[in-house]
Amino acid sequence: MARKKRKKKFEFSKLILVFETVLVAYVSHRVLGFVGRAIELDYTGSLPYLTTFISAVWAAYGASVSFYQTKSCKENVRKIEVAPPVSYAEDYSNDDRDC
Repeated sequence: MARKKRKKKFEFSKLILVFETVLVAYVSHRVLGFVGRAIELDYTGSLPYLTTFISAVWAAYGASVSFYQTKSCKENVRKIEVAPPVSYAEDYSNDDRDC
């Protein structure tokens, strides 16, 4: 009897990260397009609001990626049982072994 493979769920945190990646790419594209247009039209003023906006978007994205990586690292830690310490004195006291 063939078993159906269980479809792995897409994690909510990964969905947020993908959405934010798309949003950051879109915002960056629009801001760089606006700056390119300003250069084409020989705009000589400064654009501090755009640099502030794009810096804030990338800073938030960096924080999100950092938290996601920390979360996934903690989820993927192998749970290992710690064995009791071995006493070496017991190993050498048994001289009946054939070596």
